[in-house]
Amino acid sequence: MRWLPVLALVLAGCVDASPTDPMIAADLACEGARVAVLYRLKPPSPAPASDVCENCGGKGKIRSGDGISVFTCPACKGTGKKPK
Repeated sequence: MRWLPVLALVLAGCVDASPTDPMIAADLACEGARVAVLYRLKPPSPAPASDVCENCGGKGKIRSGDGISVFTCPACKGTGKKPK
């Protein structure tokens, strides 16, 4: 019974808000299509190249599973840079 007012608000908010003027509806459709085409034509930007080791985050050290012990990163051998 507590959900009845919430359900009434949800149903009252679910009304058709589309424009009734056909010219406005056509303009909105054209603008939506234009934005979609421009979005698809934009080439993806490449991620900047980084030489930071992904295993240790560039620190050269990693923590063990207990969170207390610290060891030299086996991937970069403690340099913090990506292995070649």
